[in-house]
Amino acid sequence: MRVISKQTPTPRLLSTVVPEVRERPPERISMKSRLKGVSLFSGNGRAIFFGIILGAILLSAISLLYVRRQAGLRHAEEARKLLAVSTHSISPPKPIVVKISADLIHVSAISLGHPRLAIINGQLVGEGEQIVVHTPTASIAVTLRVVKISDGTIELSDGTQVITARLELSSASKPKP
Repeated sequence: MRVISKQTPTPRLLSTVVPEVRERPPERISMKSRLKGVSLFSGNGRAIFFGIILGAILLSAISLLYVRRQAGLRHAEEARKLLAVSTHSISPPKPIVVKISADLIHVSAISLGHPRLAIINGQLVGEGEQIVVHTPTASIAVTLRVVKISDGTIELSDGTQVITARLELSSASKPKP
């Protein structure tokens, strides 16, 4: 049988180790048996410190590059605005006046259904559509819009004036004298 003493051992601190004194006098305790206190640069503390410093340097470099890139984009946008402003000094060309004769527009068929259709210069068009007429004297193409298709006539416009063209009768439908 074993006798348990009522005296409890003295509590130990985690940061220090004090050897139990049994038969040795206190003067002979070596300094190697004591642990040092926790410092910033011991163990993983050094790696954490350098990681934080490296992260701060990288974050600063990335933000510096971003700011410079944004400044370059703003500079390029300002240059484009300056270029756009400088092109307004060019004057528009003078308008060219072309006379269109009735010989340039040949209406060969008209359909008064829904939608109203016509064949002009061999091209099928409806009201609101555009046709291109080439002039024989100058190398200019004139765009005309079909304004109205009615029985026997078609109204065309170039934006300033209205031209009326009539349905041409083919030689097969003309009565022979």
